[in-house]
Amino acid sequence: MEKRVHVVVLPYPSQGHINPLLQFAKRLASKGVKATLTTTTYTLNSTRVPNVGVEPISDGFDEVSFAQAADDEDTFLRSFKTNGSRTLSQLL
Repeated sequence: MEKRVHVVVLPYPSQGHINPLLQFAKRLASKGVKATLTTTTYTLNSTRVPNVGVEPISDGFDEVSFAQAADDEDTFLRSFKTNGSRTLSQLL
């Protein structure tokens, strides 16, 4: 049985980064590639795409947006690295 290629796309969780990778995932799907977009739990609620799977990962701030997440970007990025790595590993 032939295995189907599966690509997991992980955009930086900020405005301006998700849509380009979403479009890339849609192109891959149109070519027969199984594509999964990973996004933060908070962003997941606004992301529905035909032919592309969308799976959540945690950034540690699941109830609030990127802008509200932390006092500064460094705090957010540390949390995203810790929580995102753990939940991405679980997804894979």
